[in-house]
Amino acid sequence: MDDLISVIIAAYNSEKFIRRCLLSVISQTHQNLEIIVIDDGSTDKTVDIIRSINDSRIRLIQRQQNYGISLTRNHGIDIAKGKYIGFIDADDFIDPDFYQKLYQRAIQTNAEITTTATSAEWPHKTKKWAGIPGVYHHFSDKLTAVRNGSCWNKIYLTQFLRQNNLKFPAGLISEDNFFVIKSLAICQKLAVINNTYYHYIMNPSSLTHDPKIEGKRKNDNLIISCMILEFIKQNIPQARKQVIHFILKNIIAYRYLADNAYYLKLRKAAGFSFTLLKARLFALYDARKKKI
Repeated sequence: MDDLISVIIAAYNSEKFIRRCLLSVISQTHQNLEIIVIDDGSTDKTVDIIRSINDSRIRLIQRQQNYGISLTRNHGIDIAKGKYIGFIDADDFIDPDFYQKLYQRAIQTNAEITTTATSAEWPHKTKKWAGIPGVYHHFSDKLTAVRNGSCWNKIYLTQFLRQNNLKFPAGLISEDNFFVIKSLAICQKLAVINNTYYHYIMNPSSLTHDPKIEGKRKNDNLIISCMILEFIKQNIPQARKQVIHFILKNIIAYRYLADNAYYLKLRKAAGFSFTLLKARLFALYDARKKKI
């Protein structure tokens, strides 16, 4: 029998999406799944919908208070029984062969992390991205291959996560990025495929997009970026340039760099970088254009 995969789904007020998410998981061609759904203090009908889906593989854990997605995922890592762990956001869904293809490639390559393609979906458009299939050993190659710092289009060897105490930083938006960067730096092998998709739904009320928390998102993105830069400085200083590029592409919105204090904090953490300076100049130019 194929090895058990633990799928960790953090759910919070997800009544509009959780059924679609769960149905996409229970219909996987890789059937040996432990589906850990951790409700993080929902106040809507999320729990009722989860309970209405009859599948013995679903393991519902209810929390009476909202701890946030990082601590919820970390709890999932601690209690998972599978050889591999995967993460899915409650408003997203996956192709039917998603875990089968990731698992097969992980077994073939003995990679601690295996990743695949993503389909980012808005109401009226879709954007797809994927890395170049292969097995990568060097951090710079792995960083290029994953394309972004999201945790959910991947599976991870459970033993690898636990032995290296790889956890999500609590209370911060963009927490994926630090977790993924650190995981890539430590793992020996990253395997990449591109023939099955994670469907990332662009939900305007999510932490990543909600305009009501723009201030927190801006501040947290800076904190995460500085954490990444400090980790790289201590462990892989030769990758600084590529990491700065990664941060500007995936974490820091260019418009934030028009804020002088914000830019100086990032500049202090990054050191001198022509790439960062160029981004700063573009941000200032755009800001001035908007004032005219």
